[in-house]
Amino acid sequence: MVEQDPAGSRFVRSAGDLWTLATRSPFLDAAADGTLPATTFARWLVQDYHFALGLTAFEGVLVARTPRPAQTVIIQGLGAMDAELAWFEAHAGARGLELGGPVDPVCRRYVDFLLRAVHEESLPGLYAALYGVEVSYLTAWSALRRDGPYAEFIARWSSGPFRDAVLRLKSLAEEAPDASAQGLFDGVLRHERAFWTMVWSG
Repeated sequence: MVEQDPAGSRFVRSAGDLWTLATRSPFLDAAADGTLPATTFARWLVQDYHFALGLTAFEGVLVARTPRPAQTVIIQGLGAMDAELAWFEAHAGARGLELGGPVDPVCRRYVDFLLRAVHEESLPGLYAALYGVEVSYLTAWSALRRDGPYAEFIARWSSGPFRDAVLRLKSLAEEAPDASAQGLFDGVLRHERAFWTMVWSG
């Protein structure tokens, strides 16, 4: 039986303090209480869009490397990423934001980490990395109240369908982890922490 806590995995337990650092941020606190400045939110939206483009590329290569029995989970993730990119584009358009602007070096390093890994690392490690990306995001947003000016964003990344998708990734990541898996999971958490710091402090 699949454990019904998306974050209840050996990867999270082994990550120690890295897990807390990756899933808590002044940015998230401000989004929850409605005090997040519009300029800070705009910076996050643009940079997270760039990250989503990179994650889509990562998943595209990953699905090509994944044996057919496990491809469904990754293909579903790709479909969700396509919808997410369109959603970002709609919100950016409504706010007059330019998505073609420069990518912050912190975001670029995160994307480069994933793209290097997907070409060089083992499949078990890559499943752990993708699980790390998604479960840290789910946990970070799920800790926030679903009200205020950013309620739509909080609800999107703490929703039941997203939680179910993360559970499927958790099952895939824990099926047969290898020696690289925890290191890649922890690497994701370090980049998550750096990303939250970047969008908060500029």
